[in-house]
Amino acid sequence: MTHSLRPSRQISNLLYSSVTPRTYSTEAPKASVKLIAEIRKRIEGTSLTKAREALQATNNDLQAALEWLEKDIAVSGAAKAAKLQGRTTGEGLIALAILGRGGWNDKGRPQGVRAAMIELNCETDFVARNSLFVDLAQDVAYSAAYLTEPSSTGDGLVKQLTVDALSDAPMMSSNPSAMASPVSISESIRNGIAKLGEKISLRRVCALVSDPLQDPTLGLAVSSYVHGGVSGTSAQSTATILQAGRMGSLVALGLRSGSLQSSILSTTFNFNEDLSSLGRSLAMQVAGLNASSIRGSNRILEQGNPEASALYDQPFMMRMGAPTEESVGKVLKDWAGERNLVKGGEVEGGEGVEVVEFQKWAVGEPIDEQTA
Repeated sequence: MTHSLRPSRQISNLLYSSVTPRTYSTEAPKASVKLIAEIRKRIEGTSLTKAREALQATNNDLQAALEWLEKDIAVSGAAKAAKLQGRTTGEGLIALAILGRGGWNDKGRPQGVRAAMIELNCETDFVARNSLFVDLAQDVAYSAAYLTEPSSTGDGLVKQLTVDALSDAPMMSSNPSAMASPVSISESIRNGIAKLGEKISLRRVCALVSDPLQDPTLGLAVSSYVHGGVSGTSAQSTATILQAGRMGSLVALGLRSGSLQSSILSTTFNFNEDLSSLGRSLAMQVAGLNASSIRGSNRILEQGNPEASALYDQPFMMRMGAPTEESVGKVLKDWAGERNLVKGGEVEGGEGVEVVEFQKWAVGEPIDEQTA
């Protein structure tokens, strides 16, 4: 008698019916909502779809997803930049960064000047007011101010920088934690193109940089102003000024006096605050009354001429808290006398305070018509 090891048909049916077939999923892992939020916080402007795609491609590895996004932005930015090359960029912003205002600290020690102004263009006013574009413009200005070396040629304080030279420089930021990895300025602009979908171009750059003056009878300070200002998300501090708008101006003030140190440390008035207010007023005057030169003649007018193009001959209408019909030149002379920079209120041997140089830019204006 033989015995078969083969199970009966009934038993076989019972065995196979009780086993659940194993299935294999080929779907990408579900992106973590928490990680999506973190990516969008780290790389501003990242869409939900793109953040989800990056996480799914890297199995929810945050660092790998960030690297994936950087490569994707670089590739798409270069492609979009090439595609948009022929478009016109008639809008944009004038951005300014002041990392060092000059003047003196609380102990009367001279401080260096470090400032820059740039024009960054785009296609529409809508994009120009986007916080991503504002941050980009302010970071470019910050980079120019940070990286520029003091001029040693004696050709003037304001240095006109070439766009090509700056494009390959590293992008700096007042908020380094917002930058995922080191990139050049040109790469940052391409990344902006990828995120905003418009052609973006850097049109011009200038910087004003000077080491602290060691002569105790001399002083230098810089002030700025923007018209039509817009705000970004870049970090601000008491030591750093970041501004952006449709028009911007930079003004360098020079001081000379044998009694400069005693005036700086005076308890009768706050010299630094007064100087800062005067500088900002002059920057507003340059922008608002369309000055094209500093002096019209060596003669100081008592009353300003509203039609004058020379700053010193104009009525000081933009003086903060005290607009006046008196000329800018007269107000500067009186200001120096009131703070004991000149003897008996009379300017002798170039003593006093004066505007050494200024720059005024507006978005889209012809560059060849600019004077300083």
